[in-house]
Amino acid sequence: MSDEKKIVSAPPVAPLTPEQKKARYAELRKKFGRAKSFVGGKSGIHYFWAAKDDGSEMARLDMIGYSIVREPNAKEVLSGTKKPEIDAAGLREDGTYCLGDTILMCCPQDVYEFSLLDVEERFEVMKRSAKENFLTEAEKAGAPTFQFSK
Repeated sequence: MSDEKKIVSAPPVAPLTPEQKKARYAELRKKFGRAKSFVGGKSGIHYFWAAKDDGSEMARLDMIGYSIVREPNAKEVLSGTKKPEIDAAGLREDGTYCLGDTILMCCPQDVYEFSLLDVEERFEVMKRSAKENFLTEAEKAGAPTFQFSK
């Protein structure tokens, strides 16, 4: 018995027809022309790249209804036998999508829209409160204030 190792090459790939090459190049151009953070997902779902090492941010997102996106057939998708449910970069064997120090999360679109309205409402309250506090403090100090009418 010999100690020599037999080298086995990959099976030869059938050459592509000109039409197949055009289609393949168009597909590659489409992928290269978009941002790495692009997510093509299900309608009615909001996707978000969250900092996976920020525990307090991950807890906050979990509390408001976000969850980590998991590709159910990750192994088959990575092997090329199935199409992914989510079109995003960074698919890992465990089914998560990670880019650098971020992980893909999602929540229902209505939860996302409510959180935007909530932030806007709190900002408006803060603006009104700042004006009221200023006028109160100025009055305490005896400083004149002027209010302009619209």
